[in-house]
Amino acid sequence: MLTQYGGYPAFEVQYDMGGHLVDPTAETEAAAYFGSGAGAGVTDVVVISHGWNNDIADARILYHNFFSAFSTVAVKTLPARSWGVVALFWPSKKFADPSLIPGGAAGLSDPVAQQLAAQLKQFAEMFGGDPTAAAKIAHLQSLIPQLDVSANAQDDYVSTLVSLVPKPRYENDEGLDEARTSLDADPGHVILKRLSVPTVPVSAPLPGTGGAAGLGSFVGGIKSAAASLGDLVTYYTMKDRAGIVGRTGAVGTIRALRKARADVGAKGVPLKLHLVGHSFGGRLVTSAANALNGGKAAIPEAVDSMTLLEAAYSHNGLAQNWDPATPGSNGAFRSVVEQVKVKGPILITHSSHDFPVGTAYPLASRLRNQVADALVGGPDDKFGGMGRNGAQHTPEVLGDVALGATFDAKAYPAAPQKDCWILNLRGDGPPPAPTITGHGDVAKVEIAFAMTTYI
Repeated sequence: MLTQYGGYPAFEVQYDMGGHLVDPTAETEAAAYFGSGAGAGVTDVVVISHGWNNDIADARILYHNFFSAFSTVAVKTLPARSWGVVALFWPSKKFADPSLIPGGAAGLSDPVAQQLAAQLKQFAEMFGGDPTAAAKIAHLQSLIPQLDVSANAQDDYVSTLVSLVPKPRYENDEGLDEARTSLDADPGHVILKRLSVPTVPVSAPLPGTGGAAGLGSFVGGIKSAAASLGDLVTYYTMKDRAGIVGRTGAVGTIRALRKARADVGAKGVPLKLHLVGHSFGGRLVTSAANALNGGKAAIPEAVDSMTLLEAAYSHNGLAQNWDPATPGSNGAFRSVVEQVKVKGPILITHSSHDFPVGTAYPLASRLRNQVADALVGGPDDKFGGMGRNGAQHTPEVLGDVALGATFDAKAYPAAPQKDCWILNLRGDGPPPAPTITGHGDVAKVEIAFAMTTYI
C-alpha cells in the first residue's frame, strides 16, 4: 500500500525471520509503481532498513524522521531528482527494559534479577520459532535466584541460554564469531566471571540523546554478567537474522525493483537504487549487496550507493588483509568492494558515543579472556564495530570526515573517479557537541547533506 515518508512515495515491505515476504503483494506493488506505474518518473529509490533495536512502530518513527531530514536537504541540493522509498521491516527486538514489561519481574526485589526476568520474557518472543524455547526460558527463570551462590546454576544458565543461539552462518563477523566458540567451550561460571567486571566504556551516549540500553553493565556482579551475556545473545541472534533477511528477502526486493524499471525499456527514465541501513540494518543491506552480481559480472546488478548508519558489524567487514599475521584475511564483505557490488560511494557514519556497537566487541573479547578491565574497542584495536570506528584496514577509504551542517560541498573531498569507494563520516564533531550523540541518533540533516553530496 502506498504511503509517504518525508513527503516521498513509499512502500513498506515486511519479512519474517527466515527472510520470507510476509505479504508478497507489497513487493509487487512497489515494483509496479516504480516500474511502469505512477512512480515511473522517479529517478532514485532508497531501500532502507532499521536495526535490531527497533520494533515496527519505532522503525516507522526512524523512517519518518530520517526522510524528513533528507527531504529538507535534497530539495536544495538535488532539485532535479525525484525520490521514492522502499521501507523494510524485519523481526528485530529491543533490549530488555524491566519497566516496559508488565509483570516481567513479579516476585523479584533485586533490580538486576528484574532485568534478567524482563530479558527472558523478551527472549520468549525473540526465539518463538524454536519449539523448545518456552521450556528453556522457564528453566532459565528458575535459575535466577541461584546465580549468585551456585557455580552449577551458572553453568546451567549459560549452557541453556547459549543453546538458544544459532550457530554462525553466512558472512563472518570478525571478533564476534571467534568469541562465540568460547560460549560452547568454556564453563558457564567462567564465562560469567569474565563478564562480571563493571564495564567502563571510553565514551557512552549522552543522556537523552538517542543512546540505547543494553550491552554491558556499570554495576558488575554475576547477575549483571548474565544480563550482559543475554544482551550479547540478542546481538548474535540479530546478526544472524539480519544476514538471512538481507541475502534472501531484501536482495529479492532489490532485484524486483530493478527488473520492473528495466522492463519499461527505453521509455522509462534510468533508476538509481540506494541502500541505507541503521544498526543491524547496516548488516542487512550489506548482506543484500553482497548477494548481488557485481559490476564486473556478465549481468551486473550493482546498486548505486550504500549508506551505513552506525552499522552493527565489524570495522574489518570490508577490509583487505586486516590481520597482518594471517595473509589473505579479508573482511567478510570484502567482495562488495572488490566485485563492485556498489557502483558509487559507501558512506559510513561512526561515533565514539555509539555505546552498543562500541561495547559489543570488547565484551566479546572478554568471552575469550582477552580484556581484563576497561573496555575500549577503538579503531586501533584488533576488533571493533563499524558504527564505533568506521571502516578500518580498507584501502578504498577516501578519508574520515567530521559531519557538519555547513552545506558547503567543498567541505567534503572530491569524489574519486573510480568504482566503489568509501568515506567514513566521523560523528564526534564539530565542536562544541558531537553530531551523532548515540546509537540511534541518525536522522540528521548533516548525514543527509553528506549523502546528497555524493549520491
